[in-house]
Amino acid sequence: MRAVIVDDEPSLRESTKTLLGIYCPDIELIGEADGVKSGVELIRKLQPDLAFLDIEMKDGLGFDIIHAFPQRNFSVIFVTGHNEYAVKAFKFSALDYILKPIDPDDLERAVEKAKDQHERAISGIQLKALESNLTQKTLSKVVLKDSEKVYLVDTSEIIRCESNDNYTRFTLTEGRKILVSTTLKEYETMFSGNYFFRCHQSHLINLSFFDHYDKREGGSVVMKNGDYLPVSVRKKDQLMKALETL
Repeated sequence: MRAVIVDDEPSLRESTKTLLGIYCPDIELIGEADGVKSGVELIRKLQPDLAFLDIEMKDGLGFDIIHAFPQRNFSVIFVTGHNEYAVKAFKFSALDYILKPIDPDDLERAVEKAKDQHERAISGIQLKALESNLTQKTLSKVVLKDSEKVYLVDTSEIIRCESNDNYTRFTLTEGRKILVSTTLKEYETMFSGNYFFRCHQSHLINLSFFDHYDKREGGSVVMKNGDYLPVSVRKKDQLMKALETL
């Protein structure tokens, strides 16, 4: 694959080149640029198969480069600073990334994936979610994929998530349900700090849709859509404290 690097940090470009030469020798580096404008010009001129794009540069965002190519025919590996919020934003959008400073194992993994999926473009839905969550500084949109479709969902529409073996079933407003092949544990981590609470081994709830707590038969959470969900004994006190912070 023929690749370019677009990053406004000379040291990062240099280290990426060095790592590619050592760990990914079959990647042919054909050019580099130090910003959005020069990056767009470089890609138009050289027509690479793969582009390493920094997220934030002095003259704009990596998204601006992608928007310049509506009919994009190159794969993208996003590179971002070690920032917990940025990592969450990528997870919400179901997109891959590597962190600065670049770890060789992460680079090899990302490049191998790019090779395998060279023909698969980043969907507009995924890009919209990432751009919204990063630029607006709020994790409000999440990408969910089932066996047939890709959905862009506002987190405010998620009532609850239920574990189903290695799958998670999302219950959304207006009665919609989506089954995705990701564990509930991953979504618990992803949604932490966003009004979500793991009330039971099998249930993660959006506290915005909490209606009341029913003390009968060991205790249950009752959601605004009428769903009754069990609460683990060890989670009862945590639930009450979480509700007090709303």
